[in-house]
This record gives sequence, C-alpha cells and structure tokens, in this order.
Amino acid sequence: MDASTVDVAVWNIEADGGRNGERRDFALDILAALKPDVVLQQEAKHSRERGGRLLHSAEKRLNLRGFLSAPNPDVDADIATAVYLRPDMFHIAEQKPRAKPWWLHPCHVKTQLGDCPVPLNFVSFHMCFFDADQRLTEARWLTTLAQDATIGAGDTNSFPRCSERIALPNWATVSDRAHMVHRTYVDSQGGRHSDTRPDGALIDAGYVDLARHAADHLGSNGKKALDATASFTNARQGGPQRIDRGYAAGGLEAALEHVEVIDNEDTRAASDHALLLFRFNRGRLERLLTPGDEAARLRVGATPGNRA
Repeated sequence: MDASTVDVAVWNIEADGGRNGERRDFALDILAALKPDVVLQQEAKHSRERGGRLLHSAEKRLNLRGFLSAPNPDVDADIATAVYLRPDMFHIAEQKPRAKPWWLHPCHVKTQLGDCPVPLNFVSFHMCFFDADQRLTEARWLTTLAQDATIGAGDTNSFPRCSERIALPNWATVSDRAHMVHRTYVDSQGGRHSDTRPDGALIDAGYVDLARHAADHLGSNGKKALDATASFTNARQGGPQRIDRGYAAGGLEAALEHVEVIDNEDTRAASDHALLLFRFNRGRLERLLTPGDEAARLRVGATPGNRA
C-alpha cells in the first residue's frame, strides 16, 4: 500500500483456491505481498460456505473488507464474485445485489473515495463461459454504469475487438470443438467469428480498456499490460489469450499510472489465470471524483481513451 496510489488487483482464483484452502493461502500470500487497496475476485466458489469462513479469512489476511455477489441458486453451482476494499480508504455507500441478466452474478459495490462526493462503482464480474449471446447481454448490462465513475473488471471469456500482438485463435485448428463454440458466435450469414462483441459493446458505450490505454499511453508502465491472462497450458483451446480485462468509465483512465499482467510460477501454482494489477494516482482520482469533472480532467492531463 502506498498512500499516493490506489492499487486494484483483479484475479480469477481457480475454484476459490479449493474448498479447504488447498491453494488459497498461497494466492492470499501473493496478494498480500502486493498490498492492494481493492481486490476484484472471480470464482469465489466457496467463500459463502460455513458462514463465510473463506471470505473472512481473506479480509483478515489482506486487511480489507469483503463483499460477495447475491446468491445464485438457479445455476449448477453458486460461484460468487467478490469485491474487497480498504476500509480506511473507501466509505461504502451501497452494495447492489445484482442478479438478472447474469449467468453468474456480479458483485457491485458503490463507494466514496475518502471525502470525494462523486460515487465510485466497483464491479467484479465473470461472464458466461458457454454462450456468446449471454455474454453480450451481460456486457450491455455493464453499459448501464457507463455514465458513472466505474471500474469493472473480471473474466470476460471473450476477446478484445482491436487487433493485438496475441493473435486470435485459428478456430479451424482448435481441437476442442465445444470450446470453439463457446468462444465464437454465428453472424446472420452463417459465418462464425471470435467473440469480441462484449468488448465492442463496452468500448462503444464509453468504457476504456485500461490495459489498452496503458499500452498506448503509459510507455514502460504499460509494457506488460496486453499479455495473455489465461489458457496457458491447454493447447486444445487455441493457446493463451487476454480474456481477463479491466474497464473504466467516467474519465478515470486519466488517473491510471501502471498496468501489469502478473504471470509467473507462483501465480500459475495458485490459479489457471494470471493476476492483473491496475495502479491509479490517488490525487488524480480524487480530483476526478470532485465536482467540476471536466476541469479536473484538464488538470490531470487526460488523454483520449480507446474508442475504436
């Protein structure tokens, strides 16, 4: 923790590190070493069990306050998402129990950063893994927060719309045909395409892909921003891709200082997804979350986001 920054960690911790914490303590050690102010977790699969034992252990280990998404009894497994916040940094204005139209419910917490009067939304989401149309609907729901100060991040199970150095899978050569169906959609002419539509919907609505912004504008502080985040070892599914992403609305990208995909031996031992770290300048965030928003953007020297 650095008082001059707000550090946001995003991590899909595979199966919550195990029901009995087989890998969870290791994952928490990795997070604790980073001292994040915010953690947006996906696959908080067991954190609701036994009176929230895993949730509370994470709170204690990270010195953060935890929130879980609304219970989801209508799916095969109640796989929660979670938001953890530094209590002396954020005031909790409201926790929104979001459900429809999501397959896995997002965790949405409305906060205030210090004494800033403009609310700041945090959303931890996990888009549907098997249905491209469902993912597009979920992305459209996220656009309802696009006019507000919002940081949303998680596992999109889909791809960036803009071309990147990591090529999209060649689906003709992907041997896991069910996975091919999960990650593609069919157009009105019967053609099959990589599913980039959730990213496109968010960008068109005014969100900024923070990793893309970092790569384009932050020089060395964004050199690892566009690295792959998942599918490292399963060659049958087309190879590594950047499916875990963070987005900001309300001009918050102007406060971004550093983005990094943390992929190493330790993170791979803890999960099948890399850990993402987004670092914001706290002073700039505070100015953006204070009335006179347009003037604040000018003072912090905002650059245009990726609206492609």
